[in-house]
Amino acid sequence: MRSIGVSQQRITLQDSDEALLRGISPEMPSGLGELARRYERGLLGLALGLLNGRADLARDAVQETWIRVMRFAASFGGRCEVRTWLYRIAVNQCRDLATWAARIPGELPQEHAPAREEANVAAADETRNELRRRVLSLPADQREVVLLCYHADMTHAAAAEILEIPVGTLKSRLHAALETLRAELKLEDVA
Repeated sequence: MRSIGVSQQRITLQDSDEALLRGISPEMPSGLGELARRYERGLLGLALGLLNGRADLARDAVQETWIRVMRFAASFGGRCEVRTWLYRIAVNQCRDLATWAARIPGELPQEHAPAREEANVAAADETRNELRRRVLSLPADQREVVLLCYHADMTHAAAAEILEIPVGTLKSRLHAALETLRAELKLEDVA
């Protein structure tokens, strides 16, 4: 069993998220590295989606998420899973950054500019890129539920908890988003 030695505390890769979180304090962030290894990629992907593909803002949101985790780890009450708590913090950071960026003209475009594509892009990649563009063009409340449920693979209950909305509201937003995406993609097939 591989372990990571920090101070006098030993963290193993099999430790639960809750155990890792208990080992975090501003003076001794011992469990933070393992939590980051487990969740950073997913948090960054979610932030990229919520912030219209702006990698600079997404990195800032995730960095601020980890700062808040260090600051508030001791106050985690266990009313939800650590994963849910982390994603709620990240969503809130993205919302704050999007609000800030919207005040600066041109800072957060409404539509994500398509990335430069190579000459021989596979059909599956093109479809994936088109879907990504369509998701980014959804209203923010619908984009949040799509990214949490499909990108972050959250259950409806967990996503609703993260967004602090009733499950029924989440399902309504998700249904509206999926209908919009289906209609837009179907129209493009016809054209």
